[in-house]
Amino acid sequence: MGKTAIIFPGQGSQKVGMANDLFNNDEKATSILNEAQAQMDFDILETMFEDVEDKLGQTENTQPALLTHSIALLNALEHVDVDYTMGHSLGEYASLVASGVLNFEDAVKIVRKRGQLMAAAFPDGVGSMAAVLGLDYNEVDEICKELSTDDEIIEPANINAPGQIVVSGHKTLIDKLAAEGKSMGAKRVMTLAVSGPFHSSMMQVIEADFANYIEQFEWRDASFPVVQNVNAKGETNAKTIKDNMIKQLYSPVQFIDSTKWLIDQGVDHFIEIGPGKVLSGLIKKLSKDVKLTSIQTLEDVKGWNEND
Repeated sequence: MGKTAIIFPGQGSQKVGMANDLFNNDEKATSILNEAQAQMDFDILETMFEDVEDKLGQTENTQPALLTHSIALLNALEHVDVDYTMGHSLGEYASLVASGVLNFEDAVKIVRKRGQLMAAAFPDGVGSMAAVLGLDYNEVDEICKELSTDDEIIEPANINAPGQIVVSGHKTLIDKLAAEGKSMGAKRVMTLAVSGPFHSSMMQVIEADFANYIEQFEWRDASFPVVQNVNAKGETNAKTIKDNMIKQLYSPVQFIDSTKWLIDQGVDHFIEIGPGKVLSGLIKKLSKDVKLTSIQTLEDVKGWNEND
């Protein structure tokens, strides 16, 4: 018997109108959406559904919005037998809710704070990120070492798929790589629409504040393993998981190794829960043999609940 993993996307998957179809059309999803609204100090539902004030793309708003959408979808699903869970960066918090490590109302507060700290860490224009296409991790790592100086750094940040590595660091070096990447062997280098150097060692500046903030919440052992971005293996111990979530701020997302670890454990079905199919696309590059299911909408939920 094959095993099943539920997986959750991270920043970049958000879109205006997200979860609007669930609201008042599915009782369990609606209760999560209302809970998010009760916990937030801004109108999260208006931001997700209509984005009237153009706030959805701001890190401190994007993070709770994505977590809320994923957990609303998860709550609406019936008969999901899960062996493992994994999320990409911010998506790892949805995994912690799914596996019982955190309550949703605590998790949504934590990711709001995480987003605020990340957004405030550097003034605009200091840090950035870019996707490097067509080179493997070692080649990208070498280029980063060559470009980095005593004053400015660039580092691999998301090890997403063979030929798709995201780098993070000082914007001056990101721009240099974007301009000269082709001459260094890359097919393309695309700068990303982010406000900071996430998952780089530059983010260690917020480690203490974040660590102090999350101490107030109850972290429980996971009811099934959470494959963590930092070490690419399943963990169930509450303290280990919490420590790894602090390190996650400034460490690369080991998505390739995490996916391979799950496949090695016998996982042959990945269910991506949340907006978009980014993770399914990455997994497809790593294995043609696994089944991929995407749950993004009320229609997807109904289809699953009726057929399963």
